[in-house]
Amino acid sequence: MDNLVKIESKAEYMQLKPLLESWIDAIHDYCEVHKHEENCWWHNERASISILAGAAWRGEKKLGPWVALEEFIANKHHSVKEEKEGGVEPDYPRDRLGRCDLYVSNKNTSFAFEAKQAWQSIGRQSPSGWANVGIGLEEAWDDAGKLQVYEANHRYAATFIVPYVTLNELPDGEEDQKRYIRDRVESWLKNCDGFERVKGRKVAYASYFPYECLAYFNDEIGRLFPGIVLVIEERKRAG
Repeated sequence: MDNLVKIESKAEYMQLKPLLESWIDAIHDYCEVHKHEENCWWHNERASISILAGAAWRGEKKLGPWVALEEFIANKHHSVKEEKEGGVEPDYPRDRLGRCDLYVSNKNTSFAFEAKQAWQSIGRQSPSGWANVGIGLEEAWDDAGKLQVYEANHRYAATFIVPYVTLNELPDGEEDQKRYIRDRVESWLKNCDGFERVKGRKVAYASYFPYECLAYFNDEIGRLFPGIVLVIEERKRAG
């Protein structure tokens, strides 16, 4: 059975399609180098950001000359509470130094990303498979709202979603396990219905789920991590 790969970047997100294609290629190559014994999505948020940055740098033929910069100092919006006599004033924006997760640019346009990573159970005990996904999307959206309007031509919330199934729910037999995982992944993707944080507000996303994924398990916590989804939503106004 083939790997399950999809890129969705219609309308206003078409300019992201080459980057998402390069991201898929980078993930595939990482898995090939490690011969299905190691992957790049089960580590942490910083590791996931590095793969997206690398996708920009390595995609020169596909993207033209693009560059990327991670974790750089930036002025960001923050809400603070100021205590006044008689109570607490409402939140109001204050700027302070922080860090932008990722900046990607070419000669024509630029993107600034704020990212989060969400770990989501897609096993039979998590019928919706959405709880942590929703939290991750909201947190990335909130962080993207802290970016200044001048930071880039486009400011994005990026959420790396890493689903998992527990090892104790897998059937016996290697092929039965692969089919079971594929069934859970396909059912989950269908249930997430485009990964829209707000219904009707379009996003771009890319997903990568190799069929040969049985080695991607952590025995200490009893979980198998079959693949990854990257969801990107543009935030045009600051929070």
